[in-house]
Amino acid sequence: MEKYKTRPAWKISLIKNFLPLLLAAAFPSASPAAVVELPEEWVVGSVIYDAEEDKYLSPGMVTVIRPEERRGEQRSLPDLLDEVPGLRVIRLQGRNGYSVASVRGSTSSQVAVYVDGILMNLQSEPAVDLSAISVDNVERVEIYRGYIPAKFGAQAMGGVINIVTKTPEKPKTEVMLGAGSFGRWKGVLSHSARLGDGKFFGSFGYETYNGDFEYWNDAGTPYNNTDDYTAVRRGNGFENMDLLLKWENDNWRARASWTRRNRELPLVAPNLDRPGAPQRPWALLDTDRTDLSLGRTQMYGDINWAWEMTYTMQNKQYDSRRGTAPSQIGGAYVTKSEYDSSKFGISVNANMPVGERHFLELLAGYSSERLNVKGDMIYQYLGGTDRYDVAEWNVSLQDTIALDRAGTFLLTPSIRWHEMDGEDHFTWQAALSKEFPRGWMLKSTYGTYARAPNMYERYGDGAFIIPSSGNLKWETGTQFDAGVHWNGPIEALDGARANFALSGFMRETDDLIEFLMTSPRYGRYFNVAKSEVKGVELEAGLDWEKWAFSLSGTWMEGKNKTPNEGSVRYYGMALPNRPEWSGAARFTRKFDMGVAFAEYRYIGENYVDSAETVLFDARNIINIGVKYDLSPTTHLTVGIDDLFNNADKWRIRPDGYNGPVRMLWYPIEGRSYYLTLNMEF
Repeated sequence: MEKYKTRPAWKISLIKNFLPLLLAAAFPSASPAAVVELPEEWVVGSVIYDAEEDKYLSPGMVTVIRPEERRGEQRSLPDLLDEVPGLRVIRLQGRNGYSVASVRGSTSSQVAVYVDGILMNLQSEPAVDLSAISVDNVERVEIYRGYIPAKFGAQAMGGVINIVTKTPEKPKTEVMLGAGSFGRWKGVLSHSARLGDGKFFGSFGYETYNGDFEYWNDAGTPYNNTDDYTAVRRGNGFENMDLLLKWENDNWRARASWTRRNRELPLVAPNLDRPGAPQRPWALLDTDRTDLSLGRTQMYGDINWAWEMTYTMQNKQYDSRRGTAPSQIGGAYVTKSEYDSSKFGISVNANMPVGERHFLELLAGYSSERLNVKGDMIYQYLGGTDRYDVAEWNVSLQDTIALDRAGTFLLTPSIRWHEMDGEDHFTWQAALSKEFPRGWMLKSTYGTYARAPNMYERYGDGAFIIPSSGNLKWETGTQFDAGVHWNGPIEALDGARANFALSGFMRETDDLIEFLMTSPRYGRYFNVAKSEVKGVELEAGLDWEKWAFSLSGTWMEGKNKTPNEGSVRYYGMALPNRPEWSGAARFTRKFDMGVAFAEYRYIGENYVDSAETVLFDARNIINIGVKYDLSPTTHLTVGIDDLFNNADKWRIRPDGYNGPVRMLWYPIEGRSYYLTLNMEF
């Protein structure tokens, strides 16, 4: 069992690194008599933003998604995030399978995911499964890239996905019923009401999916076409349930959520599912998670401060259903395992204007987590140890400084301290933003970061991820970005509203903790000595009379910069799961009774291993649909995803382009249909 140790010199180190920023805030430079109104002051604590205010959420790059605009389209959180520039959703085992996010070439563990202020990343599962988070009760999803605001305490090296659930202003009941291809059924019931002097919101959702579909199987012999056949994919289904209860007034907020995901883990497909052959069992992974939080916000003079306590329980049970034979999904002879996690956290944050040109924000947090392991994993890979404990501290201090009287030229420096397992690191970041007339804004950020290896990376998940070999080191690195934003009317189009953002970024990392598939059945985490990622992001939109158009695109180059030593020859090779090109576009045509829409998705070819031997083909997907307003409170949506069945053509090219194409290890569904009915009362 590992023990948490406090470093004796942490207080001295904390004062030494935070004192300069504290002094700058306490003794601001001379300024005019009038107090400058800083954008951060009126954004902090706000509940609802409009599109023009989104840019003030962070001095860095930020994108906001509003799921209500996609109501009825049966979109998951990974589907919505596919439209964000610089963000790549990595999916395993099918369209609705395990899905994690990579931001600007980061690993999934470097991306912090919050839901109503609760950090979803656990030490025992830091790569958040986005497919398990429902968006049916979500008001907005904020994606922060580059600069991370101080209100997020996690060491989010890659970025932050902040999910804010609904808090309706008036009593309302909503019902959503949906059906789709491959045995998909979905239902959501939500209700909002006044309760005491506050607002209550509750939601319950259920979704089931069997996932059986036909696919081409090359029998695991890509050099021999004579034994190919058409198979039916099985063991690809899931059952989801989620419950959310929240209440808040001007000062207090309380929240409870519960999710259950029963997932089938399909077997590796080559030479499987042959017609007439005996059916081999697939593995099962059941996950239960409960999150509780209680917080209070209040004013003390000019100080707006708050505290929040959170408690999380998660239980994951893996069953290979294969007795004592080697498991198809986990490591050898891991037939059953149970990972039971519990986490307690407490945080205090405050913000206040200091002088006439400063706005100071502080966050301090502590969390402790315990992981209990049962089953085969503790004997195969964990040396018989069945309990692990870890505790960590986070402190962030940020100052927003107005460099001009109008408050349009801002400098935002911040510093962070993170301590875990007796080792601590200080990091810093700074941002410059300048507003210009007619809706233009320039932003630029630079900073350092550090992240400790977590229990998941070290000890696996009991199923698909096996424990790392050797001790993992802390990741450290730097990031830089610069971009331009524009938001305003286009007079030539009768005042049509338009927005545009273009940014470039670069990140360098030492000791990157990277997930690698060590076989088609399982993977583990390793340290990559050095890596470099650079790229360009584009985001644009136009809303004109009855037409609307949005576009996003990313060019990115991720390279392994580890020097060639011994038998390792990875220098200059592409980092896995980082396509060079990706993009999305959406057209909407409004009419009297609703809207019609068409979407396009592109994911460029990308390697899935560090040696550039397994290359996934590029993908092109087109979705279409129509929404009908049957009445002001009743809406019907019908749609087709993957209109041209492109998934059936997706292949792997071993050794780059040398050799025959072969089928995916985990094929995905192709063309599918759906229908949704939304009703309000």
